[in-house]
Amino acid sequence: MEDRRIKVRATVLCYNLKGTTKGRKIGLIFGFLGYRVRHVEEEEYLLPVGEVAEGRTTESINEEAGVKAKEIEAVFQDEMLLMCPENERMLDQALQRMRKEKVQVPLKAVLTEMNKNWTSVALHDEIMREHEKMTGGK
Repeated sequence: MEDRRIKVRATVLCYNLKGTTKGRKIGLIFGFLGYRVRHVEEEEYLLPVGEVAEGRTTESINEEAGVKAKEIEAVFQDEMLLMCPENERMLDQALQRMRKEKVQVPLKAVLTEMNKNWTSVALHDEIMREHEKMTGGK
């Protein structure tokens, strides 16, 4: 199967996990494996996830576009992870360690060429649809 992951520094984007016990566990797990752990703020939800994964800020992206920060209309409260591993092994290790530590985040994705230009809101909505299909709407 073709590898469609984006080549960026190993990063995990965390949504709605900042300041939580689960968020701290995720930080320890991914940090130990060499990932940069980034908690995405609501004001970044309308930026392309590929830009956020690269560490670009709301201000730098908006300055380039010549616009001011937009108000977020469709904020989600679900916990979500967007993983950007350097290779398949890093991804497998992270998922395995999450299972071992019993850290569950049902909404997870990997950054790809296909989703790198999506907003966090669009990514969340797509992952939610897929999750509901796989779990029968639970």
